[in-house]
Amino acid sequence: MRVTVSFADGRVEEFDSDRLTHPDPFPGRSVLSDLVLSLGDDGMWIELDYYDSQGVAGDEALRRRRGWRAQLATAGELAAASRVDVDGATRWMRVGDGLVDVSRLEDVRASLDDGPSDLPTLAAWAYRTGLSIPEVAGDNPRDAAGRVCAWAGVPTESFEFMSRVRATVTPTSDPAFGGAS
Repeated sequence: MRVTVSFADGRVEEFDSDRLTHPDPFPGRSVLSDLVLSLGDDGMWIELDYYDSQGVAGDEALRRRRGWRAQLATAGELAAASRVDVDGATRWMRVGDGLVDVSRLEDVRASLDDGPSDLPTLAAWAYRTGLSIPEVAGDNPRDAAGRVCAWAGVPTESFEFMSRVRATVTPTSDPAFGGAS
């Protein structure tokens, strides 16, 4: 079984028990791996922890043990990345100068409404929706744009890029863009 947990800061944590982890390089008998994938200012990292069953009685809980941490991409390498897929699904996609957390944006759409599906319209919809939610936008109007973009998983620079694109490319068949229906 694989259980994937997505966090508000964009981290993805995956627990994998399908393949019991061989004890090498870990001591004891590992029965569960804990993979954490994170994207930050210093690049993309993956951490592997394990749960050791050595010396644990049948009714005792296994404890997480620290394994290793590896940098999958430096900040410079990420600046050149067009997208990041996790298990075949796009997790982050380059839009303008930022990596949009596609999964996070989709979660916002799914949790609030059946919003639009194309990325620029979805980002604009999530932005307008977030501004209308006081708990998301906050009390200070100067911080609202950044807070709403972070909530939706869209870096401010990516949102600004998509806004410029939407302003210059107007499909005539899409009423959301002001075209005929």
